[in-house]
Amino acid sequence: MNGFERRREQKKDSIRRAALELFQSYGFRKVSINDIAQKAGVSQVTIYNHFGSKDELVRDVVKNLLYSLVGKYSGMIKEKKPFLEKLEAIVFDKSELVGQFHGELIQTALSQDAEMRQFVESIWQGEINQLLIDLFEDGKKQGYVSSELSQEAILTYFEIIRQGMYNSPHIRAKLENNPKLTRELISAFTYGLNG
Repeated sequence: MNGFERRREQKKDSIRRAALELFQSYGFRKVSINDIAQKAGVSQVTIYNHFGSKDELVRDVVKNLLYSLVGKYSGMIKEKKPFLEKLEAIVFDKSELVGQFHGELIQTALSQDAEMRQFVESIWQGEINQLLIDLFEDGKKQGYVSSELSQEAILTYFEIIRQGMYNSPHIRAKLENNPKLTRELISAFTYGLNG
């Protein structure tokens, strides 16, 4: 990469970081290109030159965020810790995302955008399914997960949860607007209904 390309990538990264910070604080709808330009210290034209539109910038930021999360969770799964500690850390970390972006991450960036749905589906079918398999195989080795539970059953269970969230605006709204409910459901998932 030559000096021009490096500066171009640095500027794009600066714009991404500024946009992510603003989106997490105020949601996607309330943040304007002007807000991002001011935060990143660039002109609006620079943002349009690099990303084309606000929608493309949102897609780029969300894709980078999802790749980052996959990397983070992969690292967490590889750590030498008890299964429940890893599971809890991952699940509660994901629940933090619900409160960010003013509840717009799933609704705006994922549910209503066909390109993002396709991207999420490809990540889910590839990297995320493998992370789930790795996590639950570790849980089996540690004695927390029944050895008779097949990988197919685990992946199907998570698919039911995922589809329930994506396809039910009512459930999605409840979870996005009620972090306590999200934590309770995660606790039920992690420890069972009897705690």
